[in-house]
Amino acid sequence: MAPGRVVVRRGRERSVALGHPWLLSGSVLRVEGDPGPGDLVAVASEAGEVLAWGDFDPDAQLRVRILSFGKDEPQLGELLGARLAEAIGRRRGHPLLAGTDAVRLVHAEADGLPGLVVDRYGDILSLRVGTPGMARRAEEIGERVRLLTGTAGAWLRSDGAPGRILFGSLPQEPIEIEESQRRYLVDPRHGQKTGFYLDQRDARDLFARLARGKRALDLFAHTGGFARAAQQGGAVEVVAVESSDQAAALLRRNAPACELVVGDVNEYVRSERRQFDLLAVDPPPFAKKKRDVPAACRAYKDLNLRALARAAAGAHVLTFSCSHHVSPELFRKLVFGASLDAGREVQVLGELRAPVDHPVSIRHPQGEYLKGLLLRVGGAA
Repeated sequence: MAPGRVVVRRGRERSVALGHPWLLSGSVLRVEGDPGPGDLVAVASEAGEVLAWGDFDPDAQLRVRILSFGKDEPQLGELLGARLAEAIGRRRGHPLLAGTDAVRLVHAEADGLPGLVVDRYGDILSLRVGTPGMARRAEEIGERVRLLTGTAGAWLRSDGAPGRILFGSLPQEPIEIEESQRRYLVDPRHGQKTGFYLDQRDARDLFARLARGKRALDLFAHTGGFARAAQQGGAVEVVAVESSDQAAALLRRNAPACELVVGDVNEYVRSERRQFDLLAVDPPPFAKKKRDVPAACRAYKDLNLRALARAAAGAHVLTFSCSHHVSPELFRKLVFGASLDAGREVQVLGELRAPVDHPVSIRHPQGEYLKGLLLRVGGAA
């Protein structure tokens, strides 16, 4: 049976020619044949030239996630095996990933596998598939990563479906991982993302280095990543604020003896009167869609305004956005606006990004979802 064909509107072929892995619904002129969700389709120009091949999803704004560029139809088994081996091999022995047994092994588009994320937590893998095509290949992916990693088991998460064991076995209790001589308990079955925020590893290391003798505040603490790092670094006081009871239960174990506030972060920063020397502000994505950006901007500005009010003179603040629709430039402007409204002098000491196991393809800038700023907060402006 001949594969379906997605014909691109005239003038919209340029992004495909430049190697961008997304074809949006607005760029589609017509669909030929009868491809279903997850089918491999050819992406062609109006003139009939085949430009690329990718996974089709008739119900998504990202209509095609491109797997292969050029006119020749790829052999999916060979492509999948080669891309997985390359991605895992690039992380193996990387000098900037020493000191941890929890690593992102596959990072979707950046590793040429759109819709697939694979994280390793010790001897267990956690996989997330976000497209019908990758969901269809889950068993094959599981077998290939098992052979490549030798891990004991894997948990599979799929959009719109309950999680399940993909291969092997998983303990019922949370898994212990090591990161820069910090120990964390991770729950791949129920935690956010694949169980833990691996993309904040470098930022946690920085937080620990800044913590000695400081009063630290971890907002949106999840399972205590920054709180534990502050304890490791020698903070004299650590307060963690988290709204999820489930995450807070692990936080109590990951960062024992910290002051835990289970409740809404915005309410906390409005009512708290103490000031802190070191703050982590790491909220969930406020703009999951482009139309959410105006409301997200207001939320980011207000949150940072309230956080700056809790910063003592000379404090360091690590503040983040993980909304890929909010650019680094826009985020900096929002923090600048918050500093003006707070009446505080603020210096930007550095920009913060995800670590090397979360690469960004230069052809796919939308993959750079996490951006952050290291701030030093002075007195009144």
